[in-house]
Amino acid sequence: MRTYLAPLGFDSRRVVRPVLSMGLDEDDRVILLQPANGSERGEDAFEEVEEVLTQVVPGLDLESEYLPYTDFIETTLYCADLMQASEGETIVILGGGAREILLPLTVATFTNESYVDTVLQVGDIDSSVRRIPRLNLRGNVSDAEAKLLSELSELETPLSISQIASELDKSKSTVARHVDSLESENLVITEKEGRRKTVTLSDSGRVFLKGRKPKVI
Repeated sequence: MRTYLAPLGFDSRRVVRPVLSMGLDEDDRVILLQPANGSERGEDAFEEVEEVLTQVVPGLDLESEYLPYTDFIETTLYCADLMQASEGETIVILGGGAREILLPLTVATFTNESYVDTVLQVGDIDSSVRRIPRLNLRGNVSDAEAKLLSELSELETPLSISQIASELDKSKSTVARHVDSLESENLVITEKEGRRKTVTLSDSGRVFLKGRKPKVI
């Protein structure tokens, strides 16, 4: 089962194309996010999406959620609630719709990354559908773990736990413990190579470190 969350604007293709690119089954849910006041054009777009998707899955029940777009925080929390209540694979579509919906949806997506399986971006330039990485922007790590992450960014990875410990003059047990924590936050990626585990900085880790860089005055 999949749950799709997509802002609905006036161009129904910005919903239809990414949904069809992932596939659609009878038990999937498609939740279209609209401003609370709605509009005739918005209703027309809803009907267009419904017409196309029900040709693929007859009887598919599309849902609308009308968001309190005038309050950024409330809209963000509303989007987060939808993600946390989703069933099965959760797919967020970032493309189309009013900016008052799209921006809170984006913030909610990257601060609730553990609830989201796939993020799709619909391009304004070429209308292409791309997967974008889930990013952990919360940075729920200790200072020591953040320091190790920063040190890893200056090494040529992938490296094994033993190699990292040797390069940084730390104990293997400390490095292994910090790597486990960083991996749980999606800030590093580990892979098994034979009997050893190698560590690489993830996209989320790179973004996290960039956000911690002090401002030069």
